[in-house]
Amino acid sequence: MISRPKTPIEFARNLKFIFDHDLLLQDEFYTEANLKDVFNLEEVSIVDNGDKLERDIFIAANPPSSIFPRIKASEMFDGSLPGAVFVGGKKNNESGSIIAGINFGMSEGGPNFDETRSIFGNNFIRLQPEPNPHRIFIPATAPHGNETWRYEFIGGSKKSMITLGFNAAGELSGVNVKLSQN
Repeated sequence: MISRPKTPIEFARNLKFIFDHDLLLQDEFYTEANLKDVFNLEEVSIVDNGDKLERDIFIAANPPSSIFPRIKASEMFDGSLPGAVFVGGKKNNESGSIIAGINFGMSEGGPNFDETRSIFGNNFIRLQPEPNPHRIFIPATAPHGNETWRYEFIGGSKKSMITLGFNAAGELSGVNVKLSQN
């Protein structure tokens, strides 16, 4: 069940519920009131072209700094940046297929590996690290630091995938959910 999250762990639980119940595939998920409740938001950006056959919905928001404190940044960015951000959306194709996803990232303070595992389960496989020329590599400072884990399910006309990323301290730093239905 989804509740208005007050901690990073509760955010993770909500993302798990969203994944388990294919909520990203449902139009009702993308209402302003629902998104504000599910992610404890004051503001959310929703772009919806409204066409039922070929419909695109895009969402973006920064969860509250009371849960994810802002991080120090250059004065060029007013001295700080949001501690967490998410973007996502849904695309209905004229053929009837639907593709949806959400990418949630937090700078620090996410649940540790064991807490994350208790939320998302044990059916994940560890992915091999891939070099990224656009990212500064910080060596791991804790078990499971800098690791990426994935769970994928294909059944009938649905495909579901969730990828969990951990920062150098072994804390959950990213959750990427992708769903598709033909």
